[in-house]
Amino acid sequence: MTAIIIGVILFAAAVIYSVTTDNGPYRHHTGLGESIDISPDDDQVAFSYYDDGRESIYLGDIGGGTEEIVPTEEVDQTHPQFTPDGEGLIYLSRSEEGVQTLHLLPEIGGEPIQLTDADTHVFEAAMSPDEEMVYYIAMPSEDLLAAPDSTENGRDLHRVSREGDAHEKLTDKDAFEMRGLNVSRDGETLHFMEESMRSYDLETKETHPYVGIGRPGYIGVPTLSPDGASLAYTAQAGESDKGTYIYELFLTDMETEETEQLTNQDASVTAPAFFNDADRLAFLVQKDWPAEPAVYEMQTISYEGDDMAPLEVEMPETSRGVDFGAMVDKAINTTTLTLLYLLTFGLAIVYAERHGRALIPVAASALLAALAIVTMFLGLSDPWRTIGMMMLSVWLLGCTGALLVFALLYRRMKRYRRN
Repeated sequence: MTAIIIGVILFAAAVIYSVTTDNGPYRHHTGLGESIDISPDDDQVAFSYYDDGRESIYLGDIGGGTEEIVPTEEVDQTHPQFTPDGEGLIYLSRSEEGVQTLHLLPEIGGEPIQLTDADTHVFEAAMSPDEEMVYYIAMPSEDLLAAPDSTENGRDLHRVSREGDAHEKLTDKDAFEMRGLNVSRDGETLHFMEESMRSYDLETKETHPYVGIGRPGYIGVPTLSPDGASLAYTAQAGESDKGTYIYELFLTDMETEETEQLTNQDASVTAPAFFNDADRLAFLVQKDWPAEPAVYEMQTISYEGDDMAPLEVEMPETSRGVDFGAMVDKAINTTTLTLLYLLTFGLAIVYAERHGRALIPVAASALLAALAIVTMFLGLSDPWRTIGMMMLSVWLLGCTGALLVFALLYRRMKRYRRN
């Protein structure tokens, strides 16, 4: 009986820890974030970096060291982009709830200016060539955090002055998907990806198809070169041996509309960034795709798709030592919970069989599964909760089946020994 009580306590503690702890894949991650940018003079790279789960922005000298310029503090800092003059950055701050706000760092070492508040979730941003305006894709935070079928607003184009005032919503699309924001070299047009590549004329406020994409279908992170002559993007380029889609880097010449595949990484390539005075691109490659957390490497490649080489930047020093929290998080997983559940109910079956009632613990487990199924149907208005309860129901039914088999075998074994 003591063993059963200990099993119940351990299982309950593991469940409570799993439910109350944000055990996401990046909780204890150390490594590169998902975006980079090259400075206008080609001497530096801005990037975000995780140190034990907290993301900060760093500035690295190509071929040299790095400096933390936007520390984590209470929120994560991500998606840095150089201002056109190379003196500062725009970036996003992500709260614990996942809401991202837009910030401008006018100069390295200066005080940042918050351009949007927590009522708006910003997905990405781009600065005008004259540095007077910042354009961004956003949606109301309340809709970001709401259940998918209860949202009223989607993504739209916005702009704000560099001082943080003169906010203006440019479109009223309420788009489900909008990304890949770029500003034309003359500052008169915005380019972005919706269902396909689109252009928004800032003078006429009209949206029209963007010509020049030499490859049909889904494209990711479209990025214009500084002179507007080329467009880099990632796109699906087949499947790996494991059946996983792979994403490679492509480059389109905007005058001839000819497109070339630059990489053959058999992985996931993302975050293309143009050099300004060399016909080269920097990018991130995730060799362990589609694992999480993503482990990225910085690479560079020529416009011809040859001479690929690592982007030589010294990675930040981290404070990571022996992380007991990470060890606990790794130990408490679905496998551990399953073993504890089966062990606890298995011991209960052994104990109950002494009184000829081995199936009572199995019935208790079946009752828990039934309650999970009923709760799943009661919560159909919330798709995410329904999915969660469905997964729990399947797990409990699987465990109950295993316990039933064990109870029948154990009962037969005990009766065989008696005879």
